[in-house]
Amino acid sequence: MIPSHINDFLKTYFDRVFVVSVPRFADRHIQLQKTLEGLDFEFFWGTDKLTLQKDALIQQQVYDEALAKKNQRQGKALNEGEIACSLSHRSIYAAMTANNWQRVLILEDDVLPVFSKLELLPQAMQELPADWDLVYLGYLKHEKITASLRIKQFFYKLISSIGLMKWTYTMVKNMLPRPYSNHLKKAGFHDCTHAYAVSLQAAQKMLAAQSPVVYRADDLLSALTLKGQLSSFVTEPKFFDQEGFYSPEKVSEIKEGR
Repeated sequence: MIPSHINDFLKTYFDRVFVVSVPRFADRHIQLQKTLEGLDFEFFWGTDKLTLQKDALIQQQVYDEALAKKNQRQGKALNEGEIACSLSHRSIYAAMTANNWQRVLILEDDVLPVFSKLELLPQAMQELPADWDLVYLGYLKHEKITASLRIKQFFYKLISSIGLMKWTYTMVKNMLPRPYSNHLKKAGFHDCTHAYAVSLQAAQKMLAAQSPVVYRADDLLSALTLKGQLSSFVTEPKFFDQEGFYSPEKVSEIKEGR
């Protein structure tokens, strides 16, 4: 159960606490109510991939497949699940802009609190600078900086400087997280959008960059962070995990497309 003082802090600090999902996942919502017991949150209904027609989205300029391929390091188009996920998160950024919400906590419907660490959450958030844009409260990739990662970054710097990779030199330079405070690091390149917080100014930037949709949801966050367009942080420790971290047999609704 989420402790009452943690819930009180989140209610005070954020204008909204959203769990993004779609109505089709009724069984998941029942389980989530148990998982997040003690937390005052609202469901934010996003886009269901089963309702999408990719060709129509391209024709309506909602999704730009050519630019999406260009933006992805692997040069792949987004599938229906990835487009739906991106549209769902984009809808939250649009709602923040329309309603002038200054700070919003965004969770996904497969989120799992790290209960043993939650006591540190208020302290971590209070270490953020006044002008923060984005903070990951859960993530994958680059949790620990190793010598091999430093070597990899050095190699990337060399090839990016002569135009042999899609990332610019600046993006490579920002690839690895850097120390900031006791419970925060400056964000680098990270995966996942199951638990992150966004300021209004960040929501406006991400809405603009994702209109039309050209990024996977988590790639949007990392791309703007690496380009230096967002002041982004990761918490140390993480406060939320994802069901898939513990149950790899579960097939992602996003990755499997339709």
